[in-house]
Amino acid sequence: TTYKGNVTTFFFLGFNNMAIYNLLLFTLVLIIYIVTICGNLLIIMLVYFSKTLHSPMYFFLSQLSISDIMLTTDIAPNMLNIVLHERISISFSGLISIFEISQLEFCGPNVIDYLFCDFNPLVELSCSDTSRVQMEVILLCVPMLIFPFLVIAVSYTYIVLTILKISSFSGRLKSFSTCSSHLTVVFIFYGTLAAAYMIPKKGQSRMISKMMSLLYTVFTPF
Repeated sequence: TTYKGNVTTFFFLGFNNMAIYNLLLFTLVLIIYIVTICGNLLIIMLVYFSKTLHSPMYFFLSQLSISDIMLTTDIAPNMLNIVLHERISISFSGLISIFEISQLEFCGPNVIDYLFCDFNPLVELSCSDTSRVQMEVILLCVPMLIFPFLVIAVSYTYIVLTILKISSFSGRLKSFSTCSSHLTVVFIFYGTLAAAYMIPKKGQSRMISKMMSLLYTVFTPF
């Protein structure tokens, strides 16, 4: 197969400037990945086998667990490989997450200074006009990120208003504590995504970008 430009293979640097910590990072990410898979599978099994949990809330909770498993499995294994080894390669056909990226020309550097094949680090290597594909990603952010966030924000506004109507202080405290873990995950996930894709990259170091990517791809499902 022939592609535009001369580059057909890309290499990942990972945490190349922190090589002495690679084994520690590999162990940490591996443990988090295993716990994430086991924990979410346990939730799915409990909801499936326990008839008392066959309600809409637990159904959607199990769907969230499935999404977490899919997200972390899509990212973590390749990330572990990149962290443990140096200059792991990936073919051009393995980069193509949307059609417009496959139309870009890559004729210069082929080293991606990142932990996985994310959009921004890849597009930065292109020697062609990327304005169209960047606009496409911005438009995709509306149904995939902004709309779900607005739905969550409106839902929790109603939840908080309902909790405030509870007469007893202990009842309000218990209700708030139930919501706090989910709200924490929501803020971490959407906060890091917004910082990674919507905030201008000038002055933002690559190390900070890598750490933020770890938050929403590995830590949030955990």
